[in-house]
Amino acid sequence: MTALVGASQEIEATLKFARDSVEREIARYRIGVFATLVGLVVVANLVGGAQGRPTTFVPAFWFAACTVYAIAMRQVVARVGARDWVIYVSIALDMIAMVANFGVIALTGTKEVRAGSPVFAAHLVGVGILLIMLVGSLRAHRGASIFAGLFGSVCVVATLLPLEGFHPALIPLSLGAWIAGVVCIAAARQARTNLDDFARLRLLRRYLSPAAVERVMRENPDAALALGGRLLTVTLLAADLRGFTAMSEKMSPDEVVRQLNAYHGTMLERIEDHGGALDKFIGDGILVVFGLDRETGSEDDGAAAAVACARDMLVALDRHNAERAREGNPALRMGIGVHTGPVVAGNIGAPGRRLEFTVIGDAVNTASRLEGLTKEAATPVLISSDTVDRLKGRDGLRELPAMLAKGRSEKTRVFALEGGPA
Repeated sequence: MTALVGASQEIEATLKFARDSVEREIARYRIGVFATLVGLVVVANLVGGAQGRPTTFVPAFWFAACTVYAIAMRQVVARVGARDWVIYVSIALDMIAMVANFGVIALTGTKEVRAGSPVFAAHLVGVGILLIMLVGSLRAHRGASIFAGLFGSVCVVATLLPLEGFHPALIPLSLGAWIAGVVCIAAARQARTNLDDFARLRLLRRYLSPAAVERVMRENPDAALALGGRLLTVTLLAADLRGFTAMSEKMSPDEVVRQLNAYHGTMLERIEDHGGALDKFIGDGILVVFGLDRETGSEDDGAAAAVACARDMLVALDRHNAERAREGNPALRMGIGVHTGPVVAGNIGAPGRRLEFTVIGDAVNTASRLEGLTKEAATPVLISSDTVDRLKGRDGLRELPAMLAKGRSEKTRVFALEGGPA
């Protein structure tokens, strides 16, 4: 249960930005609607007056006041966001503002205007309420949809009943507002589902391959986003550029970022091709996890995919360096360490604020230390025996003398990729 709560809080934090954005849009629409109504009332009175019909500009003044209210509400939304009380209050005030002008006309208009008020109300009250509900459906808020349907029905009855007395048409008209609310609830539910899926996809894509994301979304996305972790045996690939820090001292910050983005983009393509899960970029370093997805029934804990990925990364670096040479940039050199071992993999962070998927364990440190030993070993790739032992064969691998990694008391058996540049 705690895990599901953690995932739910992370999704809520993501969706809050979407709700705030929608509420700001509705605040703009509100201003447009009331300002447009001012113009429509003026035009209708001018046309009606030309035809000899009774006119009143009271609704124009009313909707002008409503436009001022709409501008004030926009400031409230900009300040506090899409909080529930803001949503409910705005729905109530919108509907009251839409229908109250008929009461104002009944109190202030001439005898001829008052006589025609029920006719106008009968034609426009339902349309006005439905317009507000239509705009409100953009919120994807089921509670707001229920409230809008119920309050809209009340507004219809409370407006028409005093003006024209009870009429059987009041029943379907008020029910129509309620039914529209039900439709908005369904739309809100579907929109919420779509937003939930988007939030989950955005999080899952941080550390799963596209095929794995599709499978997880079908099966149990909440579990995949749960706070905490589980013990797994995986294969880690740690890669780092050699000498890039010294190289970057001669470049502007913008140029450093541009070159890093180009390099990371090239490597990420190879990582995704082999089903690797990017754990993080650390400056010019990369940490990748293989074996998180067991859908294929692989029993090597991602070892084969990691070694194949390391080979392709070297090939990709050669191609990337060819492009750099055409731009007049020096070649990049890379070191890669590959190791298989147990880790705790899961989401770590503050629920509702920030969650980050990561892997923690000594295996991560070992992969990083192997990468650091590549320069000493005069080879771009070092692979631990724990990884090699899981491979079906050792073709293209050459065992080197055991090496002592920093912080270790015992030497580690290591293998190099044959034919790789130093």
